[in-house]
Amino acid sequence: MALFTDRENGPRPRIETTISGQVEKALAAVVRGFQSRECFGIDFPSVCPDGAGYDGTDWQAFEAALAGVVPEMDGWTREALMTGPRREALTDTGAMLDALEWLADHVGMVVVGAWHPYYRHHHLSWNRDEGRAAFQGEINTVFARNGVAFEMGEDGKIRRIVEGPASELLACKSFSTGDDEADKLLESARGHFYDRNPDSGRYAVEALWDAFERVKTLDNPADKKSSAKALIFKVTNNVNIFDLIEEEMRTLTAVGNTWRIRHHEVGKAELGTDRNFMDYLFLRLFCLINFLLPQR
Repeated sequence: MALFTDRENGPRPRIETTISGQVEKALAAVVRGFQSRECFGIDFPSVCPDGAGYDGTDWQAFEAALAGVVPEMDGWTREALMTGPRREALTDTGAMLDALEWLADHVGMVVVGAWHPYYRHHHLSWNRDEGRAAFQGEINTVFARNGVAFEMGEDGKIRRIVEGPASELLACKSFSTGDDEADKLLESARGHFYDRNPDSGRYAVEALWDAFERVKTLDNPADKKSSAKALIFKVTNNVNIFDLIEEEMRTLTAVGNTWRIRHHEVGKAELGTDRNFMDYLFLRLFCLINFLLPQR
């Protein structure tokens, strides 16, 4: 659903990779809404006292199962909703996303069955596909409205999303370099780039730099410098473009050698934990490799 500001100004940029306290409260409210409708009874049903059918959710079993898989989330929805406005979330982002994936696997839309007059309740059944679709939609609305760079897919798995000019290229690009190891490294790098794991940014950069070193030897494994020049000649005969790309290759090679990307000796510059910086490095090199290998 596009609200007024979405229609007037466009959607917010999806750049936040940490769940804030405000977003946590909103997610907790979504989960609580599905709880109140007995949607998690599909896998944790409570049985009608006379055993004739299911009448709701076994909350002790449900909460124990969630806490068993994601211990940080024990009593999460109640605690998150009871606290006042806050900037910091109660639980780290990874644990919350783990919990949301687990919940997506155990949610169903309630189907109201026959009325049981003695106990004055309906017997219930559930539709798993409809429940997951509804849960996915509400979670993704919270993510989108708050500029969160995650999205829940139809399979209930949460993935990092990328916006901007490089997003379409990253999503559809596939390489066939003729070198199996280079292809594997390039695909591994792209997979890590989309991974929501906080460490995946570093893994993506490391794999891409390893792929770059192999790409530079594709035409002449015995002479990396002449092989790199040959790669550029194959995509442009413009002298100015050639000089620019050659300088960019030298610069990014130096980055790989001076930062702790390809070499891990003491004294190398650390990448740190800034995902935006790692995205910058990744996208800069990925675009260069894409320029060098347009037909491969």
